[in-house]
Amino acid sequence: MSNISKRQFESITKILNQLAMEVRKGVPIIVEGLNDLHALSELDIVGQVICIKNSGKNFADLLDSIQSRNIIVFVDFDKTGIDLVKKTVAYFERRKVNVNLNFWRRMRAVIRRNVKDVEGIPSYLEKLKKQASTR
Repeated sequence: MSNISKRQFESITKILNQLAMEVRKGVPIIVEGLNDLHALSELDIVGQVICIKNSGKNFADLLDSIQSRNIIVFVDFDKTGIDLVKKTVAYFERRKVNVNLNFWRRMRAVIRRNVKDVEGIPSYLEKLKKQASTR
């Protein structure tokens, strides 16, 4: 594995481990859809995961149903995800809820253009592992 790939793998793993700890503490995490939920599960991130697109509720009702003063937003890294971050932050700020975008921002910076969505993270990590075994 090149030094760059190794550092990237380590950075992604560190972010995911920290994210998992927060979610295990009971902080709800918002993702876009069921595929993101399954990806987080593959990455051992389990807890209160809220899927915006598959809830059966409209956006405002879904967010109103969250009974936490803290929330993590971890959506896709594409334009749709960026728009969703803005919309979610604006909604929660009006309700004095602390929105944690730290994990999303850090992951987005590390993966750059290599991964566009949350569901792509497990396969990207696997790709980095395979690169390590062939070098």
